[in-house]
Amino acid sequence: MNALNLARQKEMISDADKLLKLAKELNDEIAAKNAASLTEDQLHKIAEIEKLARSVKEKMADGVPQAGQSLGPPAIFPVQ
Repeated sequence: MNALNLARQKEMISDADKLLKLAKELNDEIAAKNAASLTEDQLHKIAEIEKLARSVKEKMADGVPQAGQSLGPPAIFPVQ
């Protein structure tokens, strides 16, 4: 379990670093050009930022429980 948590944490850190780098690059490009429209490269960076942000968010929410932690009661869904 600890190995899974460490791997997940490393992936989150890597994704967060990429996310920060892309966001800074995009911000600098937009500020330098003062353009009203975005280039294809900038739109690609925006899509990559969204993808990385979702990935980090999901990995943070999907933590692997430590030894001794319970997963909690199962969810009960109404039958339709």
